[in-house]
Amino acid sequence: MDDASDQDSSPLTEQDRRKILARIHSLLYWLGEFIPEEEILEGQKLPLRDIVYQFIIKPNPSDEEVEAALSLANALNKKAKEQEACLQSCEGLTKGQAHQIMDEINGLLRAVDEIRHSKGADEMIKSVALMARVNDEKRWLAFVKEVS
Repeated sequence: MDDASDQDSSPLTEQDRRKILARIHSLLYWLGEFIPEEEILEGQKLPLRDIVYQFIIKPNPSDEEVEAALSLANALNKKAKEQEACLQSCEGLTKGQAHQIMDEINGLLRAVDEIRHSKGADEMIKSVALMARVNDEKRWLAFVKEVS
């Protein structure tokens, strides 16, 4: 967002709130958003942009690195959801504060997207989903055998 909207101290209207929330949920939410330089998660300051960059450029991350990155993505996604809940329900926000929260959320979601769509993470997500389907099929077959 531009600096003028970040400094707007006028009260946030319901229409403004809906527009901001719609922007967060749009397909191009990440357009023009940067991954935050640093982020505080669980009381620990992380150089988030560097961590994400190092992960996505790594040609063959280990399974442990992929799991750690996906865990980070889940934590970032949870933090973004918490901030969105505040944006939805917090009273007394100014337009500038709301735009600042929106930018933070979009930056976090950009980091989540970069991690989840990197080579190793994408493969891990697909394999977990496939294994879940296999397990579902096994349970279904066991159930069918039981009732037959």
